[in-house]
Amino acid sequence: MGGGAKASMTDAAPAATGPARPLRPSPGWAMGVAIVGALLVAAVVAVGALIAVPPSVANLASSTSDGVAAEPLGADAGAAVVVPAGWIVVRESEEEILVRTPDAALEARVRPASVPAEEALAAAVPGIADEIGAAPGAERREILASGTFAVHVDVDPSVTVAAVAASAEARESVVVETRIRDDVDPARYRAALAQLLDGVRP
Repeated sequence: MGGGAKASMTDAAPAATGPARPLRPSPGWAMGVAIVGALLVAAVVAVGALIAVPPSVANLASSTSDGVAAEPLGADAGAAVVVPAGWIVVRESEEEILVRTPDAALEARVRPASVPAEEALAAAVPGIADEIGAAPGAERREILASGTFAVHVDVDPSVTVAAVAASAEARESVVVETRIRDDVDPARYRAALAQLLDGVRP
């Protein structure tokens, strides 16, 4: 009797167990999560770069003129232009710049030409005239305040093309294509254009 009761008590005793252990993710699952996280971060960075880079590049290419430093036109820096103070200068290429008045009403493209001023003007005007559908006016020649020679044509009341050279006989020149916004009076910007042409150093 006693032995049977002892055996029964032994059989009924629950098996001893330790504290429950938390489940651990497998190494493969953890690596997958890490890869997905890295891809999400990379995607966010890429989108941010697409948004931020274009303005940054534009800012690197543009500046505000101090009215003193000359902007070189070409690798040899044989020609240059001193842009009036406060104007915005955008470098389009090594040889060409785009300049604007502070109010953006006047915009001029400036580039060197390896021919005399009159030849450079004759080459530039037809294309612009065709583009805007206008008949060029008469050519005008003058010696600028800086002592350089200029020949220019009004293709339209708001569009003027000029070529500036050291003299009428000089073999190199600088072409200046100027456009004034249609909603402003071109006469108000004649002085600004003259100031820009005076700054050309062919």
